[in-house]
Amino acid sequence: MYDPVKTVCNIYLLDDDTERFRPEHDCSTCTNYSCRRRNLPTVNVRVVTKEKAVVIRARKSEPLLRSLQENGLFLPAVCGGRGTCGKCGVRFLNRAPEPSVEDRRFFEEEKLAEGWRLACCVYPKQSCTVELFESESGNFVVLAGEEDQPEKRADGEYGIAVDIGTTTLALQLVDLKTKETVDVFTDINRQRAYGADVISRIEASNSGKKEELKRSIREDILRGTAALTENGKIRVRRMVIAANTTMVHLLMGYSCETLGVFPFTPVNIRTIRTSYREMFGNMVSGQPSLQGGADMADFEIIVCPGISTYVGGDIVSGLSVLSFDRKDKPCVLIDLGTNGEMAVGCGERILSASTAAGPAFEGGNIVCGTGSIPGAICKVETDGEQVKVFTIGNAPARGICGTGVIDTVCELKKNGIIDETGLMEEPYFEDGFLLSEENGGIRFYQKDVREIQLAKSAVRAGLETLISKYGVTYEEIDRIYIAGGFGYQMDIHKAVDIGLLPAECEEKIEAVGNTSLRGAVQCLTEEDALERMESMAEKADEVPLSSDKEFQEYYMEYMYF
Repeated sequence: MYDPVKTVCNIYLLDDDTERFRPEHDCSTCTNYSCRRRNLPTVNVRVVTKEKAVVIRARKSEPLLRSLQENGLFLPAVCGGRGTCGKCGVRFLNRAPEPSVEDRRFFEEEKLAEGWRLACCVYPKQSCTVELFESESGNFVVLAGEEDQPEKRADGEYGIAVDIGTTTLALQLVDLKTKETVDVFTDINRQRAYGADVISRIEASNSGKKEELKRSIREDILRGTAALTENGKIRVRRMVIAANTTMVHLLMGYSCETLGVFPFTPVNIRTIRTSYREMFGNMVSGQPSLQGGADMADFEIIVCPGISTYVGGDIVSGLSVLSFDRKDKPCVLIDLGTNGEMAVGCGERILSASTAAGPAFEGGNIVCGTGSIPGAICKVETDGEQVKVFTIGNAPARGICGTGVIDTVCELKKNGIIDETGLMEEPYFEDGFLLSEENGGIRFYQKDVREIQLAKSAVRAGLETLISKYGVTYEEIDRIYIAGGFGYQMDIHKAVDIGLLPAECEEKIEAVGNTSLRGAVQCLTEEDALERMESMAEKADEVPLSSDKEFQEYYMEYMYF
């Protein structure tokens, strides 16, 4: 007789009245008096944005950010709502609650008096009006496709390639006959409201927000699809989606319980085949913003295969479009994003890894950081005490994006303002280094230096470890490909100067743009592309860096500038 080791019991509180479980359900008319959420006191909050004004019900016992998320109102929350990034600021136009400790950390007295509060730390106790200012949404500059694009044809047959990044989303409409890109849609991944990195998203999913995260990314894709197809007027034959493993889990509604704990086991990393109706069919009804999707004819959706929990289909897609399986000499692919995925190899042997680079390369966790939006400082030059900054779109400076962060660190190092350990000299240690007087003053702080040290050390240590495990030297490496919009616009020389990339390979480094999206396009237009992806995903091995002693030694070594 065997004794049970573990017993699992699932209790479902659903009943026959499915109307009770709709997002727009009104508790005041509900007859389910035993519902635990029924008696939570709420207040009316009027939310004013640039486009509209809406009234939502906010629970007194929960942060305002939570209520905004539930009502589809986006605010960046790089820290996942922990009150440490200061990115979710809102302004109370009346009845502002008392400032919290976190509010006082990020806002000066003048701002506090004007009603500024962090949405993740403020609890509305009475009906009020808050103002949401222009967010990063809709403004991200994502390298997605060609500028000169042919016109759409009503009688044409098209495919849609999708790249779901942790920070951004990019879609391309591709003519399946001519293989030309016809239109491009880019936006922020609104899951950013739940945290800037995959760990934050995993934690959010595991804390009961799985359905919210799934709905968020699916709505983003639907909006992009509606824009590309002119609300269903353009015929789509199929869609190919490339994304990291966590994004795939959130898209498909898989449990993330095993992604964040050892041994980090994914639910599924194989190719997923589904359809438009299966994925989006029940979302377009009753939502005016998505009504264009209701007219779409059904089509096939393919999600690219991944290698492991932290090396996903976006890297496999990049390996495919760069033809790693057909190369004679080993090459390196590095995606300089939040997750720092990389691979080295050629032909039948490929090693891959992922490093916890964090969001610093995309402006996250930087005090005055922002994404690649108009007004983001993307280039910095210094001449003695003179500072010259360049912004995206030549717009007034609003913050610092990833390339601006790299440039700033390099210039501070060159001028002796930071030493090899990353320590800023006085008076910059306390007050930060002023880059621009605009927008209340944009500064680069000691904390920001530490963030970029952690990020660049993780990437460089991961690269050194992979090269060592593969058994080659940099002399034997043919090319180092830098993927992603950040890498495409980054000053390679400055990245080498701060130790992010190896100096001995500077002439071999090539920025290749959004290879994840390009690979998805290839999968749309080439018959053998998916088969090649599946073959590479099957053969590639992952090096688990978190427990690798060699990686840890490199990590400490490359912390220095």
